Amino acid sequence: RPGRTLCPRMGDVNGHGLSRNIPAAVKRQVRQACGFGCVICGAVIVEYEHVDPPFAWATSHDPAAIALLCPQCHAKVTRKFMSKATVSAAMNAPICKRQGYASEVFELGQASPILVFGGVTLHECPIPVQVKGLPLIQVQPGEEPGAPFRLTGTFCDGTGLPSLEIIENEWRPLARNWDMEAVGGVITVRQGPGGVSLRLRVELPDRLVVERLDMFSGGYRIVGDPSSLFIVTPGGGTMTMTGGLMSHCGVGLALE
Repeated sequence: RPGRTLCPRMGDVNGHGLSRNIPAAVKRQVRQACGFGCVICGAVIVEYEHVDPPFAWATSHDPAAIALLCPQCHAKVTRKFMSKATVSAAMNAPICKRQGYASEVFELGQASPILVFGGVTLHECPIPVQVKGLPLIQVQPGEEPGAPFRLTGTFCDGTGLPSLEIIENEWRPLARNWDMEAVGGVITVRQGPGGVSLRLRVELPDRLVVERLDMFSGGYRIVGDPSSLFIVTPGGGTMTMTGGLMSHCGVGLALE
């Protein structure tokens, strides 16, 4: 009926009236404190867990009392195979902060992956992107028949510091980033408030799309969006690439 207020569903709020919906700013503080991965194992795919006090007793969403846990570690806590005390101890020294990165693995199949780099599509290129003779991204076949292709590469932020490393399909967002989140098949790395240095979309089974990019590498400034690449050379010159397909070549896009 017009003007009718719907009551929250049971479980959406606790006994203190606190909603399960954690504000975005609080989630970001939790991600920063935990190093962008599970405080126990370092996995990137995570959930937010109220630790002390637990959600049932919480009166506010205090970032200092919330941890990132992967679904498996979260299930261990829920099913009483891991104590809250263990999680609290891990929050004081998150594994991602200690090793310098969180980690997860791309699911690549037996077909050569397709890379869309700022609107430029690269396929069957062992080195899709190269900067000053060094592969920025490299694709290798599986080590044995039936094994998945292997993707290796490094993305930097606008200052030239690495923000996301890929080592044979294992992707590692660095804990030094200002912010990083992985939701709905999209990896977003932010250099600062409103500053997206990388947005990478995974389209299964074999397509990776660099939707946003703002990086500095080898003296080149590379800025990309879904339709184009804008490049500033070490000498101050500029060039723009809009779309295009590069296929079956040793090196796709070379900045020399």
